[in-house]
Amino acid sequence: MTMQAPKRQIGFVLLEGFSMIAFSNAIEAFRMANYVSTENLYGFSVAGLSADGHTSASNHISVNHTAQMAELLNCQLIFVCGGFDLSKLKNTGLRTWLQRFAQKGIALGGLCTGAFALADAGLLNDYRASIHWENMLASKETFPQTHFNTSIYTIDRNRYTCSGGTAALDLCINIVRLHHDRKLSDAVAEQFTLSTLRSEDDPQHIPLSSQLNSGYNYVVEALVLMDKNLEEPLPIHELAQLLGISVRQLERWFNSYFNKPPQLYYIEVRLLHAKRLLKQTNKSIIDVALACGFSNPSSFSKAYRSQFSLTPSQTRKQTVAEVGSMPV
Repeated sequence: MTMQAPKRQIGFVLLEGFSMIAFSNAIEAFRMANYVSTENLYGFSVAGLSADGHTSASNHISVNHTAQMAELLNCQLIFVCGGFDLSKLKNTGLRTWLQRFAQKGIALGGLCTGAFALADAGLLNDYRASIHWENMLASKETFPQTHFNTSIYTIDRNRYTCSGGTAALDLCINIVRLHHDRKLSDAVAEQFTLSTLRSEDDPQHIPLSSQLNSGYNYVVEALVLMDKNLEEPLPIHELAQLLGISVRQLERWFNSYFNKPPQLYYIEVRLLHAKRLLKQTNKSIIDVALACGFSNPSSFSKAYRSQFSLTPSQTRKQTVAEVGSMPV
């Protein structure tokens, strides 16, 4: 009896030193969906950039490729599996392939630092994305047009990113739910003896490690508070108070990491959120301004134009024109 072709083909691009736990958690979620449903719902294609047909993980175990990069063009979803070394993610060949996948309309995902590679290819501009907390500040500084957050995973339209580790399992089981239904995703979770399936709202646990500069942890926590308080922005003195530090310390650390004070960074976060709302929702410009903490529409328009060299109404018109010109 001939096995039925899979309904969806999932591709994995393994980068040198990739996180084995993130890769295995992701692929196992889809494999288990096949097992539980007794259907061939998902097929898998594993590729990489090396010419010798295999890629070594961070634990030095080598995984053989099952496909060439060009064969991934037949996939419906492709994950980039990154590791701990960000320098290995800025690669011209990888950038070209990712852009080619995106041009074909393939959904893209990033496991662990895979989101960094997607952002480097310009494929996370104006998207929300998750990345491991250790790489948060470097990613935000390098790619300001991407709204990196501290959630364990993020699903934003056709972009699927997670912080790595076991978060890849939560992400991919939720993708199974989106593709099918909760009954199947719950059955998959039960097979992995998961009592609770985490959601996008669950934050990463950020340890106060003595190995890290304490300022780093406070800055990351400040970013979390900013993201949670966009409609009613916190005064900087209150933000510092919640963190248990002085305003002067907070300003020094923000200037150290971002070359700008927290006040300015906070405004930019709110304006980026406003840009996403203008492009992705039908909210009026006044409602967008209020949702981003601007009570005065005139002040909002002035700040927005200063940041993006466009007015809010021009952004809205530009988005409508882009959508209208997209092929059906």
